[in-house]
Amino acid sequence: MADRYAGYFEHNLDPKGRITIPAKYRQQLGAVVAMMRGKNCVELYSSSEWQQVYEKYNGIEREDGEAYDRMRKLLSTSVEDNEMDKQGRILMPPQMRSFAHLDKEIVISGAGRHLEVWNRDEFFKFIEDT
Repeated sequence: MADRYAGYFEHNLDPKGRITIPAKYRQQLGAVVAMMRGKNCVELYSSSEWQQVYEKYNGIEREDGEAYDRMRKLLSTSVEDNEMDKQGRILMPPQMRSFAHLDKEIVISGAGRHLEVWNRDEFFKFIEDT
């Protein structure tokens, strides 16, 4: 069965740059989490969902120009094999924190087949503008 995530949770990054995954998502997400840059956020995928995303992007042909370049950028800036600790925390690498403007206050949001990690203020602006 495909992963499905909904709802949002407000959290804080800890001093080491880790986020705590909400308990209701931990088993579904699994012990190994893949990350990818999203639109103003960081997307988190279970191993099974990440494989499907990877296969989709890997199937884009070089001749597709712009789509191929986007795929290369996304895959080259993705972080695979980020392990969740026993407390449900994962390390958000500095480049991902910088990209998504993640400082102290964050939101972890369900987005269908993946989770998204947002800067709190940007998340609520996104919600208001949608």
